[in-house]
Amino acid sequence: MTLTLRSRLLFGFLLALGASAHAAKLVEVRTVDDEYVMIRWQDGWVRYRDLGTGPRAFNNPEGLGDDVLEKFGLPVDTAAATDPASYSLVSTDDPGYRTPVRPVKCSRKAKVSGSAWKWPDPDYTLEHTIFLKLPKKLEHGKHYRLTISPQTHSDVEARTFAFDIFRNVSEAVHANIIGYDPSQTAAKSADLYMWLGDGGARDYSSYAGRRVMLFDAKSGKKYEAGTVVFWKSSGPDCGTWNLTKSDVWNCDFSAFKQPGTYRLVVDGVGCSQDFTIADDVYRQPYKTSVLGYFFMREGESKDFFPVPRQPRYVPNVDPPGFKVFLTTMSPIHPDWKKLGGDPWDNKDWSRYKEPGEPTNPNAWGGHSDATDWDRNATHVSNIWDILLPFVLSNGRLKEDDLGIRESGNGIPDLLDEARYEVDFWLRLRDTKGGYSFGLNNPTVDDKAMYQAAAAPYMAWANAANAAMLADSFRIAGKPELAEQYRAAATEAWKVAAERDLDFKFGIGNGSIRGRDLKMMAAAFLYNVTGDRVFEDAMAKESIVSGPEVATEEADKYNQLYGTAAYLMCAKFGWRPIHHPELLANMKAAVMLETRHKNVAPSLIRPSRRSSDEAYGWFQTVEEVQRLCVAHAVATSPSDRLDFQRAMILEADYGLGRNPMNMTQMTGLGARHPEEIYTSGRNDGIPDVHPGHTPYMNAEAWSPGFMGDPQWYASRGYPAWSEWPHGEALWRARYCYCNNEFTPQQTMRGKMCLLAYLYSLRK
Repeated sequence: MTLTLRSRLLFGFLLALGASAHAAKLVEVRTVDDEYVMIRWQDGWVRYRDLGTGPRAFNNPEGLGDDVLEKFGLPVDTAAATDPASYSLVSTDDPGYRTPVRPVKCSRKAKVSGSAWKWPDPDYTLEHTIFLKLPKKLEHGKHYRLTISPQTHSDVEARTFAFDIFRNVSEAVHANIIGYDPSQTAAKSADLYMWLGDGGARDYSSYAGRRVMLFDAKSGKKYEAGTVVFWKSSGPDCGTWNLTKSDVWNCDFSAFKQPGTYRLVVDGVGCSQDFTIADDVYRQPYKTSVLGYFFMREGESKDFFPVPRQPRYVPNVDPPGFKVFLTTMSPIHPDWKKLGGDPWDNKDWSRYKEPGEPTNPNAWGGHSDATDWDRNATHVSNIWDILLPFVLSNGRLKEDDLGIRESGNGIPDLLDEARYEVDFWLRLRDTKGGYSFGLNNPTVDDKAMYQAAAAPYMAWANAANAAMLADSFRIAGKPELAEQYRAAATEAWKVAAERDLDFKFGIGNGSIRGRDLKMMAAAFLYNVTGDRVFEDAMAKESIVSGPEVATEEADKYNQLYGTAAYLMCAKFGWRPIHHPELLANMKAAVMLETRHKNVAPSLIRPSRRSSDEAYGWFQTVEEVQRLCVAHAVATSPSDRLDFQRAMILEADYGLGRNPMNMTQMTGLGARHPEEIYTSGRNDGIPDVHPGHTPYMNAEAWSPGFMGDPQWYASRGYPAWSEWPHGEALWRARYCYCNNEFTPQQTMRGKMCLLAYLYSLRK
């Protein structure tokens, strides 16, 4: 065969380039500690359209049909990659490695790292991590060269690295990557553990007692910060899941107060990612949480950057010809369960239109349910948890510069965000003045939504919402707005007319009765008006008949928010207290309940999380509102210290002290969730909207790549049952079952916690 000149040149080029031109991409080689090295490869990546153009711009997170999976060539040969003979390690300055040596053994994990839309089976690519167990310890400050066999299909066949515990970020060191408040000495700490794929958990028992230091990332100065201490064995954790699949060791530096940017360093292991110690360290997480709610709004126009989710679903405005029809359908209708699945997702309620087909031109606003567009009664809990830290802190959260549309209007952004939801529900009236249960998802042609029927229960809900907002405006020194929402609350109170007091509905993660909402409305209205009629009504409805009666019980009742209103009334002296015995019982009940349901679990869980076990539907839920209330009302230094410690540890986990070493919120921190099922796609701006916390669910809801996380888990390695549940997040932007969210489930508790911690700053 005769080759042309061009063919000979191309053939020679390919020979020179070698197999690595079409091979898996070597992403990194770095140390886990002085006995383990980790290697990470990617078989490919997915290129997504993000231009902000076309009919689905700013809208649906599902595929546009033009995702491109780009494979780097031959995937990693896992047999070769787990063969110690595929590697050799040599050093010019470490005598123990002067002669090339091979690892003792190799372990592996693999995970789907990207998926391209293709129905019903998307293309996907894997990320492979190999852990090399070394025959000798690496020495700090020494340099090494790792040679990799071409049989692994690696595009790079050698990589050099240094072992420097002050600069080598180790995945075994788990810290809050945002940082710590210097004055909050109840808890500043990190964890030490590592899961090595099919190699199981790294045993750090021989590292107990090792020195822990803080390294100033700017000056290079080193500070002693204690030693490594064993914490707990691997086992059930929050939600009964095993989050770590590893024994856990702790590194405590609670007494350290010097502001700066630091890395936590463990002798013989390496360091954490950089974090900050500063008085305002919780500002950015708090701000991002508020932005998360802003970008869940419905009704916002496109004249904002980045563009909020579209369309607006404002009647007679956008989409063109859009209307909201009043119906007789609601959760108390006999046909409710016949609608199938989640009835709010049923797009056609047309057969339940009210006679004459009346519409509500004012039915717009509020915050969406996940990437759906319905807004139902469960959403009102968002209002309460946005406002609760404002009430608990007596208005310390005055920030009017967090980046929402209303920023700069002289009203705290936290109140503006809650107001957007309160106003939506107040506008959701029927022709007789009743208050609706909500709106369903839009019809397929985007021409209509259907408004659920009214009920006295929802009048109580509106009374509670408006009363809490009125009290917040009172605290903020906005008397006109306080009066506006006081009037709205009392109007709703009158419409309720003592009906539906024993009707129970699922709001947030639990259930709330009509009388719980009445009790809550009364407590806040007493704060606003000083009218003893409301104080007496609150006392009459209170469930707390003694110091051991819980303020809330899952799926039965919830009086936490009304209880908090009365406790803060006493703490800050807003109004006279005419029921001192009830007040004492409330305080004792909240404290006891908090110790049992929040503090005690943080003392036995490997993760040290303090989220209430009763609300563990998804692992990222941070149900600690009661804990915040208990801290706000506690007077004993030991109680306040215990409660503060439990709050900080829960916040730390969501801010990076977790198995994935990332914040569990989009747009926050150097490492955060990216490819999740949310808004902010195809808008011409990288990444998704900020402030959204994915479920991290691993259980199937329905078959296929959208409804079953095991579709992804089964394509990884080892079997999912061997993985830490804390790593149940896949870069799978179309899997709503794994990484979608709802504000009322995964955002509101976090919103309350981060805002309250920020309010405690000096």
